[in-house]
Amino acid sequence: MSEMLREVVHDLLWVREHPVRLAGGRFLTRMTVMRMDGGLCLHSPVEVDDALRRAIEDLGVVRSIIAPSTFHHFFVASAQRAFPDARTYAVAGLEKKRADLRFDEILGGDAPSAWAGQMEQVTVGNRIMREADFFHRASRTLVAVDLVENFSAATPGTNAMLRGWMRLFGMWGRPSAAPELRMFTWDRDATRRALERLLQWDFERAIIAHGEILDRDPHAVIRQAWRWVLDR
Repeated sequence: MSEMLREVVHDLLWVREHPVRLAGGRFLTRMTVMRMDGGLCLHSPVEVDDALRRAIEDLGVVRSIIAPSTFHHFFVASAQRAFPDARTYAVAGLEKKRADLRFDEILGGDAPSAWAGQMEQVTVGNRIMREADFFHRASRTLVAVDLVENFSAATPGTNAMLRGWMRLFGMWGRPSAAPELRMFTWDRDATRRALERLLQWDFERAIIAHGEILDRDPHAVIRQAWRWVLDR
């Protein structure tokens, strides 16, 4: 199992990275597997082949699949095929973008019964890129996708094109919100309220989709990445 899943918090939280390409750039995206009462939750699934399915099943029964972002949905169908009895939850707006996928519930302001009392949630973003971010209480972990991207020379799986794009956007070696969040987030008051709620959560690490996990003072890193909203 260690080759398939990397344990981040003992018996509570694991991750799996998977290569993707965008605009000529090659980098890794990350799925998080969280233990809940009664089963497992897959957040932002990567492609689930037979070996990965077996590794996940060794941990428990998958009850929930989360498509957390209007940009993170490419491998949802793969996860649904691997775990057909799991319920699938999506960020609002994704149901219009991916009408071909089955979503059992669209995420709103309140946590669904599947994780009520175990995870908090808040939505951040805009009409182009929107994501639901989660606080997994048992592991004291923030689980997000593009809220912050953290690429540096220590980041595996990147190519020269990706490094060039990150330097162009001023993101190489500097944790930053995704470009789509920075360019298109116009309702700063609503975004500030969502971020302030998120930053009140007592997490000690932040799992993000791209780049290094934020495991050193993640609150400060997020505040700095979003200072253009929070400081106004």
